[in-house]
Amino acid sequence: MSGKYREATAAYRKAIEIKPDYVEARTNLGSLLIALSELNEAVTELQEAIRLRPDNPISHNNLGYAYVKIGETLPKPAAIQYYHKAVEAYIEALRLKPGYTKALNNLGAVYNKMGRYPEAIEVLQRLVQMKPDFAEAQYNLGTAYYNREQYKEAATALQQAVKLKPDYADAYNSLGSTLYKAQLFEQAIEAYKKTLSLKPENAETSNNLGTVYFRTKRYQEAASAFKEAIRIKPDNGEAHFNLAVAYLALSDRKGALDEYNNLKTLDPRLADEFFNRFLKK
Repeated sequence: MSGKYREATAAYRKAIEIKPDYVEARTNLGSLLIALSELNEAVTELQEAIRLRPDNPISHNNLGYAYVKIGETLPKPAAIQYYHKAVEAYIEALRLKPGYTKALNNLGAVYNKMGRYPEAIEVLQRLVQMKPDFAEAQYNLGTAYYNREQYKEAATALQQAVKLKPDYADAYNSLGSTLYKAQLFEQAIEAYKKTLSLKPENAETSNNLGTVYFRTKRYQEAASAFKEAIRIKPDNGEAHFNLAVAYLALSDRKGALDEYNNLKTLDPRLADEFFNRFLKK
């Protein structure tokens, strides 16, 4: 709990050495190994905990989470098999403990990753009815609605998430994207600004903010936001592309050409797109 993960790992291993069938120690060690990104070893420990005590829902839930984290390290075609394993583990945890809120939230989240949005919505709606103050569940529900292009419902869930957890930067960022899709541009700008106040070094949000400024013809502010995204992440091809377009809107052809030349190195595909759309005339 104090963040001394290596010392904790050593202590759990010692407990298991003394008592090899100590299920709680193996389950805790597995969870800690996930936090340390030692994912294959985490799976081994959690599988052993389940072998020793098959009816422990926590071990099944944590095993599911380990599979998700492995999947996140892989390209999507390879990841999907791990997401399927995670679903099986979460469903087993819920069979053993039907009201297990963490497992319900994790199941909804992995359905989102798999593109199974109706199932995600069904699970997460059930969860927020059980536990309305679960900010992460509201966030995951908002994400599922967003992916289904149900922007009104997404905004409601995400607004609830940030109400419950005012420092929830990721939820503010998603709320900004939702409000942008709903063409509520000023509200989107405020949501992105709030994200950046909580998480300043966020290239994605700075780029998103620039996009809203550009859409509302505030080209100088758009350019500033795109420059900030590039400062944070110099190889951000999308931000370079957007900055080039903003320069054209500001009648700064030299600046646009400089960004086009940067794109030719960073992302030739985007460079070709920019040339064909804006320069090939």
